[in-house]
Amino acid sequence: MTPELREKLIAFGVSSNPFNSHNHFRITDVDDGTSVVEAELCRDSLNSWNTPHGGLLFAMADVACGTATVSLRQEQCVTASASIDYIAAAGGEGRLRAEGRVLHCGGRLCYCAAEVRDERGTLLARLNTTMYFTGRKLAL
Repeated sequence: MTPELREKLIAFGVSSNPFNSHNHFRITDVDDGTSVVEAELCRDSLNSWNTPHGGLLFAMADVACGTATVSLRQEQCVTASASIDYIAAAGGEGRLRAEGRVLHCGGRLCYCAAEVRDERGTLLARLNTTMYFTGRKLAL
């Protein structure tokens, strides 16, 4: 991947995606078939028990997989299916990090996995997903 494409994909994931901005997600790295998404926890991220909401972990992992997928082909993709295992609870503050990677990419489907960890490196969740290429190019 060229440095120019890396910069475009990182900027695209922030500027064109209000969901990422609303949830305080930052795409901090992307390469061929991999990506990193980080989020600084804030009050909006927490559930009633003062821990990150499971939906936040799912969304971070899903964004990491989607970003890893579009790094291979600059084509829009959507999540066709996904499953997540929640492994440990995180504290109510600090930074979370989701690392996504493509496991196999075919014609229209791309199989991915992601792990979400807290800043101590504790594994919080693991996601497996199938992404579907729509055939529409990204507007980079």
